[in-house]
Amino acid sequence: MYSNRFPKNYEKHAWAIIFSVWTIHLALALRNFVPPLQDICLGCAPGAASPLEVASGMTWNQLVAALPGISRFLGATLVDDGISGAGFAILGMIISFTSFRKGEKWSWLATWSLPIGIAAAQINQFSLTGSVMVIVLTLPFELVSILGLMLPYRIFFRSSKF
Repeated sequence: MYSNRFPKNYEKHAWAIIFSVWTIHLALALRNFVPPLQDICLGCAPGAASPLEVASGMTWNQLVAALPGISRFLGATLVDDGISGAGFAILGMIISFTSFRKGEKWSWLATWSLPIGIAAAQINQFSLTGSVMVIVLTLPFELVSILGLMLPYRIFFRSSKF
């Protein structure tokens, strides 16, 4: 016989935390549809060079003027990345709103892609920029996404004790 314990509010509504972080991921992915926005480093210290500037030594406008072919290729690659990121975020939002909310174990495991993906992307940005701010500004998103995964843990992994 399974436990008849009712889930607590924080367990029932943890899906909203995950959904919110996926929504932020979607907004950041949409940024790639406008390549000149790559000059803005969201996680860097004020005045620090953007990852594009560190990698190429140029801002987006300088790159367009100096190397139009490369900038077209990079722009197309950024849009592709935006499409992938937006699709991944929308999939995560759907999973969190449906299966995660219902307590299906596979969705809990799949949702670990959120904090792992955030960490991998920010470590990559740190390796390009050397800015510790990239890591510091990411920590709240990491902690919130892990919190959203840990709060409903008992829903996903119910005890089967008699």
